[in-house]
Amino acid sequence: MVQMGGRWGFSWRRDFFEWETNLFNYLLEDLEGFSTYQEDRWIWKLEEQGVFSVKSMYAKLEGLIINDNRPEEENKVFRQIWKSGASSKVVAFSWKLLLDRISTRINLHKRNVLPMVSAITCVWCAMEIESSNHLFLHCSLASNIWLKFMWWFNFNFITPPNLFGHWKCLVRGSMNKEIRKGLSLIWHAAIWKIWQARNDRIFINTTKGVKEIVEEVKIIYWRWILGGQIRRLAYTTNGIRTRWNACCAKGGQF
Repeated sequence: MVQMGGRWGFSWRRDFFEWETNLFNYLLEDLEGFSTYQEDRWIWKLEEQGVFSVKSMYAKLEGLIINDNRPEEENKVFRQIWKSGASSKVVAFSWKLLLDRISTRINLHKRNVLPMVSAITCVWCAMEIESSNHLFLHCSLASNIWLKFMWWFNFNFITPPNLFGHWKCLVRGSMNKEIRKGLSLIWHAAIWKIWQARNDRIFINTTKGVKEIVEEVKIIYWRWILGGQIRRLAYTTNGIRTRWNACCAKGGQF
């Protein structure tokens, strides 16, 4: 599309369909009186420089998706989860989890995705409806996983009723900023591995126990640190490393 001698010139790959002719005329009316001698380029309106950024896109989506009536404490958790240093796909999953947008059985049931005869109880305990809070906090398997890490960090708190409260209790359990980053990594890693184990149980009929999942959480946690996701953390979270060394001294067992 170029402007030639005060008129707009267009080059099309094919002739218009009849209904497209009116649209083209509307476009000409919109362009009437507008002139430019610069080459066309894309502009991202959410940034002053006109260049796309993930930050501006996230801020826009956050404003559209997150309810403005949500308590400030919950909004604070949403802001904090992106600063943990965990893998981006894992953090994105945690974000969806806090919004209750993941495919738990109860959510699939509400969307009429599951057949009417399908069970909506927890894949692990089969005692309660598989909601996000139950699957990741209150199911016996998830509860025992978190107990292992609470022992590791020498924490002691009653499991909160929801994931927002759990993040606050675990991640804010230390006054040291770097240790809090390490705790947030553990939280993301545990959430991710619990979900993977749940899917393995459903789709490939593989059952993992608490010990195996905990080991996988430790591995992905140290991969994030040693892989350079947050380089300073490997040297400053002495509290976490001390507990890890104690664990290794016992033969790698909790």
